[in-house]
Amino acid sequence: MSNPYHASRRRPVDLSNCDQEPIHIPGSIQNHGALLCFTPEGRLATRSANAAALLGELPEVGQPLAAEHLNAAARAVIQSALQDRQGYVDSRMITLDSGAFDLVTHKSEGVLIAEFEQRPSDALSLEAFALAAHQAIQRIQRQPGVEDLLALAVDEIARITGFDRVMAYRFLHDDSGEVIAEHKREDLEPFLGQRYPASDIPAQARRLYVINPIRLIADVSAPTVALEPDHNPLTGRALDLSHSMLRSVSPVHVEYLGNMGVGASMSLSIVIGERLWGLIACHHMSPHLVPHAVRMSCQLLSQFVSALVERNLNGERARALEYSADLRRQIVAQVTDREDIVLALAADHEGFLRLMNAHGGAITLDRKTQVFGKAPTREGVNALINWLNENEPGDYFSTSALGADVPALKGALGDICGVLAVRFYREQDGYAFWFRTEQVEDVRWGGNPEKKYSIGPLGPRLTPRGSFAVWKETVRGKSLPWENTETEIASQLRLDFQEVALSNENMIKRARETLLATLGHDLRDPLQAIMMAARMIEVREHSPSSSNLSKRISSSSSRMHRLISQVLDISRLQSGMGLDIQRRPVDVCKMVTEIVNEARMAYPDNEIILEAEDCGEIEVDGDRISQVVSNLLSNTRHHGEIGKPSTLIVFRRDDMLTISVSNHGPAIPAAVREHMFKPYKKESMGNQRNARGLGLGLYIVSEIISGHGGKIVVHCDNHIITFTVTLPIV
Repeated sequence: MSNPYHASRRRPVDLSNCDQEPIHIPGSIQNHGALLCFTPEGRLATRSANAAALLGELPEVGQPLAAEHLNAAARAVIQSALQDRQGYVDSRMITLDSGAFDLVTHKSEGVLIAEFEQRPSDALSLEAFALAAHQAIQRIQRQPGVEDLLALAVDEIARITGFDRVMAYRFLHDDSGEVIAEHKREDLEPFLGQRYPASDIPAQARRLYVINPIRLIADVSAPTVALEPDHNPLTGRALDLSHSMLRSVSPVHVEYLGNMGVGASMSLSIVIGERLWGLIACHHMSPHLVPHAVRMSCQLLSQFVSALVERNLNGERARALEYSADLRRQIVAQVTDREDIVLALAADHEGFLRLMNAHGGAITLDRKTQVFGKAPTREGVNALINWLNENEPGDYFSTSALGADVPALKGALGDICGVLAVRFYREQDGYAFWFRTEQVEDVRWGGNPEKKYSIGPLGPRLTPRGSFAVWKETVRGKSLPWENTETEIASQLRLDFQEVALSNENMIKRARETLLATLGHDLRDPLQAIMMAARMIEVREHSPSSSNLSKRISSSSSRMHRLISQVLDISRLQSGMGLDIQRRPVDVCKMVTEIVNEARMAYPDNEIILEAEDCGEIEVDGDRISQVVSNLLSNTRHHGEIGKPSTLIVFRRDDMLTISVSNHGPAIPAAVREHMFKPYKKESMGNQRNARGLGLGLYIVSEIISGHGGKIVVHCDNHIITFTVTLPIV
C-alpha cells in the first residue's frame, strides 16, 4: 500500500505504534487525483507521481507554470490562490484535455497546495446538491432530540451520496464510540448500538477530524501515489496535508476497513466547542468516488447537525440545572437553621444522592461524619479528608478512577471508583462527598455473533469484534464520569452549604456572646459574695466542720471564678480582640513568692521548691504573669508524679526574664507536645486528676506570653518535664 519512497523515510506502521503515526504528513495521496505544490513566488515545489499522467505537461520542480501547462483557467485559479493572503480552502470546476476536475486549493505552512480531483462524467452541479442539503436541513431541524435528528441525518446523507451504510457515532466519556443511528443496505449486518474503543481512533486522527471535518477514501484497496519530493522548501519538513482532500490513509485504518469488506468510506465530523463530539461515517462495499460538490453539501449538512446537537445539549443542560435548582432548594431547606447540619442531611439523604446520580455519599463537619448509601466507612472518609487536606489545596476534587488516580486511598475506600468532593468550610473540615461504584455496562451488539470477518496481516484485532474484545478486557476500575453539568451543580451546592454553615455559626456566636455576657456580669458578682461569705465563716467559726465547709465553698468558688476568667479570655482571643495587656512595674520575685505561699497553703501535700533571684521591678502585666505562674503550677499538680516535688525557678539575665516550672513525670509524646498549647485538646480530656479540665490553661498561658513578646517551650529530660518562659525586659 505504501510506495518505496514513502516507506524508506518512515518506520513501518503497526498496532504498536499507530497512535504515534504522523498521519498529517503521509508523503503520498490517493490515486483518484493529482497534487501540485507551489512556493509563494509560484514555482513548483512538489508534485504527485501521477500528476503528468493526469494533467499533461508540467514544469520541472523549481520552475513556474508556463502557457503550455494546464490551461488558462486552471493557471488563473492557481495564480488567484497564490495572491490570496488568507489561504482558505477554495474550489473550482475546470476542464483539461484529459477530462473534468474539481480544483481545490489551500495554503499549508506558507506553500500553496492545488489538488486536482477527477470528476465523474455524470456528476451533478454544486447547486443541485446545495438544494438537496437545504431540503434535508429543513427536515432535520424539526426533530425533537439528538438521536432523532441524527437518525434523519444519516438517511439524508445516504440519499444524497449513495453510500451502502451511513452511521452516526457519539463519543462517550472515555472516548469510546457508540453507533446511535444507522441507515444501511438491507443485506448488510446492522451495527446500530455497537461500541468501539477509543484506541480505534488515535488522538492524532481525532485532531485531524476537528481540523478537516470531511474525509473521503474513494478506493480502500487502491495503491497510494508518492509526492516527489515530499518536501516543503519553506520549512524543510515533509509536506503537511492536514487540510488535503487527497491525503492518503494510514495502512492500519486501510486494513481495518478491508477486513470489514468496505471498499470506500467517507467521514463527517460533528464538532462542538472545538471538540470532536461524534462522527457521521459512510461505508460502501465497493470503490465509490463521491464528487466534491456532493461532499461540500454533506459538509454543510454536518455543520448544521453539529449546531443542532449543541442546541439540544444546551437545552438538556438547562433542564438539568433547573431540576437541580429545585432539589438544591429542598436540600438547603432541610439543613438551614438546624443545630447539626451533618445529622440533618444524613436523616434524609435521598435527594442529596439523586442530585448527583451517586450510589453513596457522606457529609462531615469538624470531623463529625455521617455516611449513607454505598459509601466507604467513616474511617475511609476521614482518610480521604486527610489526603485532600495534604494534596488538594482547592475546594473541589473529582475522579472516576480512584484506584489509578489515588492508589493510596484504594484500600480505605473499598469498592468506590468515583469520588466527587466539595469543601464548604475550610476551618472545620466541612466536606460533602458523592461516591460511585465501578461502572457496569451492557454493550449491545447489533449483528450476528457468528459473523466472520476477513483477517489481514495485523491480525483479528483490526475487526470490529476483535477491537471490542481487547477494550472490554481493559475497562475496569472506573465509574461513570462526573459530567460537567454535575460538577457545576456540586459547586453551586458548595456555596449553598457554605452560606448555611456561616449562618449557623453566626447563630451559635450570638448565643455564645449572650452566655459570656451572663458569665461576666450575672455570675461574677454572686461568686465574689460567696467567696467573701466563705472567708467570714472561716474567721467566725473555729469548729473543724465549719472550717472544712468554708474551704470547700472557697475552693469551688475559686475554681468557678478561674473557669469564667478562662472562658472570657478564650472569647477575646477567638474573636480576634487579643488579651488586654497592661504593663506596670512589678517586683517579680515578690509576686512569685506570694503565689507559691498561697499554693502551699491550699495544697499542703504538694511540695514546691522555689528558687527566685531578686530581679528588681520589671514592666509586665502583673495579673497576667501571675496567671501564667499559677496555671503552670496547677499543671504540675494535675500531671506531675504524685509524691515528687515541683520546682519553680526565676532569674534575670541582662534583658531577659526566665521563669521555669518543672515536675517529675514520663516524657510527653511528640504528638501531644505538638497540640499542647491549643484549646480544647483531646489530650486534656479524661485525666482522672483533672476530670473537668478543658485544656484552656496552657493555651491562655501561651497567648499571655505571646502578648508580652515572649516564648514558652517544653522539654522532657531524664523523667523531668520543664516549661520554660522567656520574656524580654522592656
